[in-house]
Amino acid sequence: MNNLCMISTYKTYPSYNEEVYLVREFHTKLKYKKYVNVFFLFYIFMLGFWGISTFSTRLYGNIGDVSHNIVPFHTIETYFFNFQHYNFDTWFYNTFGTVLVFIPLGILLPFVCANVRNMTLIVLFSLLVSLTIETIQYVTLLGVFDVDDILLNTFGGILGFLIFTLIIKNIW
Repeated sequence: MNNLCMISTYKTYPSYNEEVYLVREFHTKLKYKKYVNVFFLFYIFMLGFWGISTFSTRLYGNIGDVSHNIVPFHTIETYFFNFQHYNFDTWFYNTFGTVLVFIPLGILLPFVCANVRNMTLIVLFSLLVSLTIETIQYVTLLGVFDVDDILLNTFGGILGFLIFTLIIKNIW
């Protein structure tokens, strides 16, 4: 009977090496989580700076010369069908740049907020952040309100979340 108790006890508790490994893995994840949180805060700061700084107006020139766009897909269509009329930097920034800048949001947000690990919340959060940036640009005249930017930013958040679910979630 004594041997049976020892065997069952031994099998239910991890060995010393397993415990050390689990503790080290836990501390490593905590350390990386701190880095991810700091990077996320830095990213949000830079996103806000990018969205409402004068950097936004440099690509458009004089803000008074540009009209705001509230027609979905109008700007996207213009850039894709008339790309030969734009220099590459302007074309790339206004089509792919606005997508790329929101990919980190879709990747980092599920790390920082464990309860934001579904597509609906990522879409909602990306949409809300993008709408906030565009509204601030409109109100402060530091940029151009463009509904297509909201669509492209949200798409970037979705791509980031897909990267999170396909690659990072399996590793983490």
